[in-house]
Amino acid sequence: MFSPVATFKTLDDITLDDLPLVGGKASNCARLKQAGIPVPDGLVIPSDATDADVRQLASDPWLASLPADALFAVRSSGIGEDSEGHSFAGIHETQLNVRRDQIVEAVVGCRRSATSEQAIAYRKARGLEDEDDDDRIGVLVQRMVPAVTSGVAFTVNPITGADEIVINAAPGLGEALVSGRVTPDEFRLRKSDLGVLSSRRVSDTSDTSEVSEASDLATLGRLLVRIEQLYGAPQDVEWCHDGQQYWIVQSRPVTTRRELITKNSELSTPDAEWTRANLAEVLPDQVSPQALSVYVDLLNLGERRFFGRLMAPDSELGPIVTSFHGRMYFNLSQLRHVTRLAGAAPADMLRSLGHSEQIRPEDEIATRPPLRDLLRVLPDFLRLAVNDLRAKHVFRDHEARTEQALARLAAVDPRTLSDQDISATFQWWLAIAPESLKAVFVMSSVHFREDFLRKACAAVGFSYDRLVYPQLAAGERSVSTQQAVDLVALANVARHEAATMAYLLKNDGSFADYRTVLAGTMFLERFERFLERYGHRGRYESDWAIPRLHENPAPALFAIREQLRDRPQDMRAVAERHAADAAAAWRAFEAKLTRWQRWTLLPRMRSTVRRLKKQYVWRERVRSDLTRVLSRIRAWHLVLADRFVERGWIAQRDDYFLLRMDEVKRVAEDPNQGPALRNIVERRAAELAAERDLQMPLLMRESELPRLLRQGRPAAASDGGDLTGLCVSPGSVEAEVVVLRDPSEFTKMKRGAILVAPATDPSWTPLFTLASGVIVEVGGMLSHASTIAREYGLPALANVKDATRLLKTGDRVKLDASAGLVQRQPR
Repeated sequence: MFSPVATFKTLDDITLDDLPLVGGKASNCARLKQAGIPVPDGLVIPSDATDADVRQLASDPWLASLPADALFAVRSSGIGEDSEGHSFAGIHETQLNVRRDQIVEAVVGCRRSATSEQAIAYRKARGLEDEDDDDRIGVLVQRMVPAVTSGVAFTVNPITGADEIVINAAPGLGEALVSGRVTPDEFRLRKSDLGVLSSRRVSDTSDTSEVSEASDLATLGRLLVRIEQLYGAPQDVEWCHDGQQYWIVQSRPVTTRRELITKNSELSTPDAEWTRANLAEVLPDQVSPQALSVYVDLLNLGERRFFGRLMAPDSELGPIVTSFHGRMYFNLSQLRHVTRLAGAAPADMLRSLGHSEQIRPEDEIATRPPLRDLLRVLPDFLRLAVNDLRAKHVFRDHEARTEQALARLAAVDPRTLSDQDISATFQWWLAIAPESLKAVFVMSSVHFREDFLRKACAAVGFSYDRLVYPQLAAGERSVSTQQAVDLVALANVARHEAATMAYLLKNDGSFADYRTVLAGTMFLERFERFLERYGHRGRYESDWAIPRLHENPAPALFAIREQLRDRPQDMRAVAERHAADAAAAWRAFEAKLTRWQRWTLLPRMRSTVRRLKKQYVWRERVRSDLTRVLSRIRAWHLVLADRFVERGWIAQRDDYFLLRMDEVKRVAEDPNQGPALRNIVERRAAELAAERDLQMPLLMRESELPRLLRQGRPAAASDGGDLTGLCVSPGSVEAEVVVLRDPSEFTKMKRGAILVAPATDPSWTPLFTLASGVIVEVGGMLSHASTIAREYGLPALANVKDATRLLKTGDRVKLDASAGLVQRQPR
């Protein structure tokens, strides 16, 4: 409907071509309304309207069609306002509850606000003062909604960067909330199912009942998801509820997350303690957005199912897992809560995670939980105890499930399927994945056994490390250690083939033509078998965006080549030495026991150690199995990635992994939405680039995040003197160090050197066959570095702060892992 004055248009008539004249707010409201989003109807006065045009507003047909007592909201709509990077929030004028006879005056006031001191200062700060349209402004006149509740919502968490919805709500109009005069109630929703993650009420008297019910929150959540999908980017949305329905009154792109940290510090839910120490060795510093969003939902659901009421509600301690600026974190407050309910000391849990330095004296004390709390969670404790007793059956069930999943994925070539069928397979995997985590949790529950062994050794007066570590090194090898042993065996095969030896030793390190050159050799046949068994492993293998070993086997071939430069390793002799050390440790321990202890304590000690060893072996196997499935899933993802590239939806294959699974599902079901993926990918790539250099701590409280990000890199250890860490594999060695920050730097490794790394995962295994010792910055007894180093007989220290910065390649050190010490030596 056009008015007689050609310059005025209703929201139904605005097009994108009008944006330079009507401004960002009016254009966004028009776009939302025309997309079916409930937006109050309105009339737009463009920036080129003359004063004479404005004086004719009273005769406009749109206004004339409304009741005489209607009230209006008159809102500025600056050119460039509510655009990405320039929100102009609160800079230009808005007038509410305006009567019909006050409209002209209100419009004039809004137009004048473009030249106010604060508007000029804002444009100057943003580098906009030289733009031709810097003081041009449109005005939007809308029907006033009689708001009972109003608020602001973000379709991405403005504090953590997590892909979730954050809703703020306060009684009445939203102006007080936006201006910061009132503290709102806050609700956090999962995007996947719009379930309530947490809720925080300011007081029992706050009247936001219209939106506090889960069903009402879901209704608003669905609107917010639609708005984000419409724009293809996270949105900052102002909304209100009139007692009957929701209305959207504004939407603009979320400004950079770094800026939102300081603007929205009050949005934080319970001040939880967060850790990523044990995640840093299995995930890259920046996880692909696709894997990150899946893991946050998957782990929250899986851990809730497994631990039940042992985990506190999200509203009390926050979710079990979340992400902060592209990094995944576990809720340490929740883990402390479980430890307290179990009547155990938090210290052992902190050691296993790699936080020995943060253990406080009170963490060493086990406290008895209140009887009421214990009775409430007793059924969950009993269920976990049964799972622990049935660990062997849990492991076998996991193996069977893994084989079934692999068989389904191998039964059909995804290249023959439609996008929709491939997407349906992903949804099937997401549905069964939480159950597969049960085996991970059961096999990782070693803290209580370790706690018993530590206390028993202390009571006897015998070193825990001296008794337990040799037992963990001896006997059955974990799958990861067996990978290293098989690599050494391959080197021995190569030694007996002159052509293979010559190729490996003279190659430039790329090994691109190895299959052609080595065709027909025994080595190639054995190496292909090696890849069949271990090719699913890879660098940061939990993120399926990263290629696997079978896609680029160069690191394994490099390790074999370096083995050939020295005398053969006798792995049988290593195993025999481990067995002898384990037997000697038991003899020394028994010598300290009384006759009564040999009858009572010793059998239980031996049984507990055997079970501990078995769980470490099973745990590595479970992890390998999960990675086998992920490797197959990656192959299916690559089919879609290649199709998206061919259609021009994305520029390159890796761009696909910047998409969330719900976005992949949406375009698989509706290809018409495919072209919008380019904007999503570009935005996500920009976000990753902006957050790449953030120095995210391994341990923090959520309230500390703004300060930590402002101060930048955490305080580092002193550049001089000895380094200390947690012994995860005993022994001592003196050698030069090689500092590697990523396994892709494998060609820098020297045989016999001490490997220094931020953390390691199975992709580092070939380098362990060359090292004489291992130093890592993060990790605990359950870490990959610990398991491989112990079974391979390498001294190893974890939690050596800033090791990759303080030590330089070529430095000579004495690594005394048994004493937890790294001592610099003269070169």
